[in-house]
Amino acid sequence: MSFTVVLDRYLNESVTEYGAILDLELKTADHKYQNEFSELLHNDDKEALLEKLIDSAKLFLKHMGDNAFEPTANLYINTIDSLTSEMDVDVLEPIENAVKNLGVEEYDASKSNVKPISIISVLSNVFNFVPETSRLRVLILQQIVDLASKNFLQSLLSPIANDFSSWISKVQDANNEDVGKLAHQLFAEIYVFNQTEALNFYSSLLQNEELELYFSAEDRESFVLKALSAKKYFVIKDADFGSKLNDPALAQLLKLVQTANLEDFASFVSTPEGKSLGEKLNLNKLSSRVKCTAIPKVLEKLSEESEKHAFGYEQIAREISVSEEEVEGFLIECIQQGFITGRLSQPEKILYLNRVNSAYATNAPLTAEDWQKAGKYLQKWSTTVDGLQSLMKSLISKSGKRMLPPRSIQIFHQQKQEMKEQMQKERERRQEQEKQENIENKQKQDESQDAAATAEEVSVA
Repeated sequence: MSFTVVLDRYLNESVTEYGAILDLELKTADHKYQNEFSELLHNDDKEALLEKLIDSAKLFLKHMGDNAFEPTANLYINTIDSLTSEMDVDVLEPIENAVKNLGVEEYDASKSNVKPISIISVLSNVFNFVPETSRLRVLILQQIVDLASKNFLQSLLSPIANDFSSWISKVQDANNEDVGKLAHQLFAEIYVFNQTEALNFYSSLLQNEELELYFSAEDRESFVLKALSAKKYFVIKDADFGSKLNDPALAQLLKLVQTANLEDFASFVSTPEGKSLGEKLNLNKLSSRVKCTAIPKVLEKLSEESEKHAFGYEQIAREISVSEEEVEGFLIECIQQGFITGRLSQPEKILYLNRVNSAYATNAPLTAEDWQKAGKYLQKWSTTVDGLQSLMKSLISKSGKRMLPPRSIQIFHQQKQEMKEQMQKERERRQEQEKQENIENKQKQDESQDAAATAEEVSVA
């Protein structure tokens, strides 16, 4: 059964209703809780009443039904808030003790009538109730993440990940180890069903200067290994990220992947330091990834040198050091990952390139040559805009005036009209011919009928 919670009611009414709900849900004899609470109120023993209320939180998950749980919990929070206000004591400690007494850590969905989604809803209400600076928020978030993990509700964690940085940065005196553990668990749970979302979440945390103290070099190394092993290519945008790692080999590998330096990458993975990373990463798969991320820059270079947008498989194969038969697979991967847009011709073994999105593929620092290219593109764009403005001014100046189309279009329409008239004349000629033939056939038919009738009369005579 459900109950309506009125937040600005008197303390006596809230306590009385809460006691009545407990008696109903636990099926107690002689209104046990209602009488106990009423007696403590009558004796004005508010400290004992507060202690009883905090202790009663242990009953929620063990004896209460799902329909009653959430509204009762809301009434419970309001009652403790009202009581502590009258006692002029801080509400945070009683709320924290009540949260701990709830017993979320020992909760087993198969042995309780309360659904995990209802518990998460109540914990969310408590989270919003306590001040933004309270360390209790970290404990509540940890309980929500644990519940979602144990009960296959990982999809509920995405909204938490979106606001996690904002929430944690406001918490005062949070335990570094607790926050780091919570962030890593949240990352691991989201990674199971959405790798890219998880990597974006953890990357934003690691690059947040306010949260830097919560994460160790080992946390960063774990993130790098996950990023390099992800199904969908993930680019670590921070070019100096490797300097924050304790493992120099992993830092060097990350730099080579970020810049898609094929030659240096091949040399490094053949060294003892590079080979040692084979225990943590699939270097063959990573090598294919580096070749794939190098393709956009290769195509960009070839396009500038030849001023063409069609490239043979053999030409691309030479640039990335693979066989011609393998090139198509790399190009398909590039298109799927969004590094390039274009069309493949299998019979011709040619890539028809539309656009290069190299910024999605690598994180190489911009060189003087890159800035020169950017300047050329901007100049070309500026020229195009100037031409467009001139065209618009010309059209505006001629607004309302009748303008003849180009000579070629005039000739085309004239020929089209002449052909149309010729076809019309031919159609009329055929119709007239058919009409004349029908008249002649009718005349012949009438003459034949007359001749037959005359012959019949002669025969009778």
